[in-house]
Amino acid sequence: MVRRLLIAASPGLFASLAQQFSALGGHDLRTLAEAGASPAEADAAVLDGAFCDAPTLARALRDAGFAGPIVIIGDAAPDADAALARPFRFADLLAALAPAPLETPDRGARLTEKEAAILDRLIRARGAIVTKAELLADVWGYGPSVSTRTLETHIHRLRKKVETDPRRPQKLLTEDGGYRIEKWKAANLPP
Repeated sequence: MVRRLLIAASPGLFASLAQQFSALGGHDLRTLAEAGASPAEADAAVLDGAFCDAPTLARALRDAGFAGPIVIIGDAAPDADAALARPFRFADLLAALAPAPLETPDRGARLTEKEAAILDRLIRARGAIVTKAELLADVWGYGPSVSTRTLETHIHRLRKKVETDPRRPQKLLTEDGGYRIEKWKAANLPP
């Protein structure tokens, strides 16, 4: 499943984000001009306050029916879900683009690049199980013959950040040789 992102940023920042999201796979980045009359069809938006009037644009997106997360690079705005100060880490952007059920109970917890990539891959699965082999291939680039416990270690650390009680996971579940995000479909997907 491809996650559609609307990006309003300078050409340099857009190119940098395009490169990062391309490495993750499963993302379709569009500029405002490319989105045209249908920005509400995007799953999330990133607005660069140094490039555009981000608060006004966030308000316009909400007025047009945009329901996905809006992240502003710069100062916070009422219609945005998150704001990131420069310089920002790509992992923090991915975490900010994650829907509400994946917000960390400890607001001070920061996701590593790999933790953010794992969450992003599970988010794109929209509640379906993602096998361990798929995660190892998508996040680390490992082939099927690699034997490692790194995924389990990262999931353990990630649960400490996203779960209220990591010993009884309610959001990031282990099932049938893989992982999935619980209650994703009903509560957090655009139609």
